[in-house]
Amino acid sequence: MKKANMRRFGALVAASALVLAACGGDDEAATEEVTEETEAPASDCAVTSLNIGTILPVTGSLAFLGPPEVAASGFAVEDINAAGGVLGQPVVLNQGDSGDATTDTANTETDRLLAAGAQVIIGAASSGVSLTVIDKITSAGVVQFSPANTSPTLTTYDDKGLYFRTAPSDLLQGRVLANLVIEDGSTTAAVLYRNDSYGVGLAEAFKGDFEAAGGTVPEFIEYAEGTETFDAEVDKVVAANPDAVLIVGFAETGPILNAMHERGVGPTAKKVYGTDGNISGLEKLVADPAILAGMKGTVPSVDLKGSDAIKAFVTRLDAAGVDGVYDYGAETYDAIVISALAAEIAGCADGVSIGAQINGVTKDGEKCTDFASCLTLVQAGTDIDYDGLGGPYEFVDAGEPAAASFRIISYGAAGADTSLDKYVFAS
Repeated sequence: MKKANMRRFGALVAASALVLAACGGDDEAATEEVTEETEAPASDCAVTSLNIGTILPVTGSLAFLGPPEVAASGFAVEDINAAGGVLGQPVVLNQGDSGDATTDTANTETDRLLAAGAQVIIGAASSGVSLTVIDKITSAGVVQFSPANTSPTLTTYDDKGLYFRTAPSDLLQGRVLANLVIEDGSTTAAVLYRNDSYGVGLAEAFKGDFEAAGGTVPEFIEYAEGTETFDAEVDKVVAANPDAVLIVGFAETGPILNAMHERGVGPTAKKVYGTDGNISGLEKLVADPAILAGMKGTVPSVDLKGSDAIKAFVTRLDAAGVDGVYDYGAETYDAIVISALAAEIAGCADGVSIGAQINGVTKDGEKCTDFASCLTLVQAGTDIDYDGLGGPYEFVDAGEPAAASFRIISYGAAGADTSLDKYVFAS
């Protein structure tokens, strides 16, 4: 199935130049890949009721991403059921927490969801957390579908054809970041990154693309998860005196920026950049939001001021109490809709049957942008191409987008200034 072409795709991405047009990991030890190819469990097409579980970050170092993802998953199931459900039955949603790699929350929640009969599990947001449960989920013949995983490790992981993501690989985000730093006039950049699958993958992608474009990385500084003080790391940045600094991290980015500001290498003094794991909501993590003025960062995102559909979706998130951070909400919504359409096409709601149809839902057929209109086409026997809120996705064999839109966020003295938002496209 999809694994037959995954390694070929990964090699092509690594070898070819990416053209400009989530998230992250926690557990380094969880990044080992299964080396033996294994067959997916046999399908049981007597299953006609779709049960979807979630392991999304209600707690932990990515909890700021939880509200839009949790709300969007509820919206998706509401809209699916309002349109008649899947295979004539309402979809069941069972919400759960992923925590982070400092806890066993994801494993415990995965056990609960599997015992409750989930055929699709949405999450985790963290690549590292996903890697702690991917074998358990896929070995059970259940689809794991993340809206925010970005680690390149997951492109070639032996997932039995049952792991998918609506978020793009950090091979794309690394190129977007490198181009952004170069376009801003920097030729040297220090990199501080967390030592997990997300941090390592994105930092290395940036470094490779930045150096290929003629830039120099005088300091490539990793730090362990759980680090609380960053004096030594920031001292290295001060000594290197680069034009720019990239921080690839999560909530610990706040203490890093506080230390950088105190030593005169923060965003008000140098060009400082963040990523999808830290750039949203930073004003809540630092001693004074004014120290962020001038900082920029990237996050996979549709244009939040674009189509009427995405504007309505943002309004819906606001009404649900989501506090200004919308990252990966659209991708969560779409992951559930894609799964539901795959079940409808398969005529069966078991995980293996759903997994076999997911890639095809996102490409090649007649375009449609919401569950109701797509369902009408499917029931008429029409091949569909679901673009949804966050598409077009055009999944490759690895079960991930071939291209993605990225939002460039800029900070002013009072926090993120949406009037300065820019969007670029990478493929």
